[in-house]
Amino acid sequence: MGHKIIAVFGPDNRYLSHCTEKRATSLLNSQRATRVNATTIKLIYTKKGWVNVKHTLIKNANRICYICDKCIPEEEVATVDHVIPASRSAQANTYSNLQCCCEECNHDKDNRKLSEYVRHIKANREDYSYISDVKLKHLEAFASHYESEFYLATDNIIYLPQSKSKNKNDKKRKKGRR
Repeated sequence: MGHKIIAVFGPDNRYLSHCTEKRATSLLNSQRATRVNATTIKLIYTKKGWVNVKHTLIKNANRICYICDKCIPEEEVATVDHVIPASRSAQANTYSNLQCCCEECNHDKDNRKLSEYVRHIKANREDYSYISDVKLKHLEAFASHYESEFYLATDNIIYLPQSKSKNKNDKKRKKGRR
């Protein structure tokens, strides 16, 4: 059986390339593309568009780091942090999962979810005196609420198709027992 080839179109409906079904599924799961039909997907944004999304996000945040509340000067790099790291979820590359972040906080947070990073800050409080107690409580509440909502939405996207196929297998096994 051959591998399914998927045609990829840009947001402007122009043909861009082909990709594998696995790559298409990754783009669909990360909400970077929509399915047109069984053999075609359409990107919501291109790489250049993604750069524009990041610049817009930083501008809308007034270059203020969501972790330490530092205003990031124009001469310093303002980065975009994934609240849920991209390596931890296929749905992480969505606009709602991105926050403006100073380079220091983004590097220090590394591959942690925000809730894990907050626990790290609390355990090493003396090293994070630049983050106020009020800000830390706000981050903790934000992380708790955000992550529960994020994973609820992710569960609905990822796991429903798997449980449907599992139910079909269960029905086949039950028929075989009769």
